[in-house]
Amino acid sequence: MTVVVADSCVVDTGVFVRWFVDQEGFEHARELQADLVTETTTVATIDFARVEVAGVLRKKGLLPKLLTEDEFAAAVRVIDDLGVTVHETDADRLERAARLAATKMLRMYDALFVGLAQELDLPLLTSDVKLKNAAADIIDIEVLRGVGGRRAAADALSAETNDLGLA
Repeated sequence: MTVVVADSCVVDTGVFVRWFVDQEGFEHARELQADLVTETTTVATIDFARVEVAGVLRKKGLLPKLLTEDEFAAAVRVIDDLGVTVHETDADRLERAARLAATKMLRMYDALFVGLAQELDLPLLTSDVKLKNAAADIIDIEVLRGVGGRRAAADALSAETNDLGLA
């Protein structure tokens, strides 16, 4: 079973990409995918994710020949085919995202995901540790298990050591 903050969540592009490409956190992402198929969880995202997923999968899957042309074509439909609730990027959402991007120094597309999670009062599942750090004070946000690995653990230990004055 996926360890998500709730049985419903907002998901960003990095999670969807890991359904097809073996990057850090792909096991957790695929558990979420299986839970979505068995309808034990629900997932929401922003419509821009479709385009972003297609672009990333072209670069990380199709071009290095990890995905065939047919697999790539099928993969770009997965958000819709698996029943992810897709929310439109209307002018109001775009404006709220722009304000988040400005005040939290987020990339605009990250601000769209954060804004949707805030609007729906759902946690955001991401593969982006920096996004978690930037948005943790305004939404519940979880990073896929396995993302960050040893480097993140080493950075956390180093920060803790410095805080204790042991460095």
